[in-house]
Amino acid sequence: MTTLLVRHRTTDLDAWLSLHDRLAAAARAHGCTRARPYRQDDDTLAIALEFPTSAEAHAFLADPALPDFPARVVLEPLARPAARKAVLLVGFEPRVVDFSNYPGLDEAKLLAGLAVSLEATTAAGFDAEWCLVTTDWPEVEATVRARLVARDYAAVMIGAGIRTAPAHLLLFERLIDLIHTLAPDARLCFSTSPDSAAQAVLRWVQP
Repeated sequence: MTTLLVRHRTTDLDAWLSLHDRLAAAARAHGCTRARPYRQDDDTLAIALEFPTSAEAHAFLADPALPDFPARVVLEPLARPAARKAVLLVGFEPRVVDFSNYPGLDEAKLLAGLAVSLEATTAAGFDAEWCLVTTDWPEVEATVRARLVARDYAAVMIGAGIRTAPAHLLLFERLIDLIHTLAPDARLCFSTSPDSAAQAVLRWVQP
């Protein structure tokens, strides 16, 4: 979506409403889907014109039939913030982890580490989300598949609990194969602890 902001410094509300109606009608002919009037300050009124694409917005601005507007009307494009790269963080649900294999780690510390990883990866400039799975492959496949087909990921990070435990080697291999099949352009990366996902992602992808 592209938004054009029309600003007009005036205290004549009737003239502004007339301008709004003319402008909205002209914009609709070029695909405008919404025209929102609002007041910016005491004597500046505005309209936000929303177009599905930038091409339609530019065609509207270039239309020679565009109504003549008072000199104090300003039309300017509003730049959309660049979309953040999506990152999927895959790890085990705490309830399925055998903590006897990880001295010094328990469920509370694991949950805290997962939260740190998500916060740090987001703070680094990514649109990050956790995908926590069980050890049952049919469940893992269904859960991860649903995430991978829903959007494009710049990177998929697999947690150390999945990657390093010998008992989960087959699950790890199947997971790699699934990611390779459904998200071939995503960079694969691996954390070394619950709280190190951001470092793993940044080794391979920049925001």
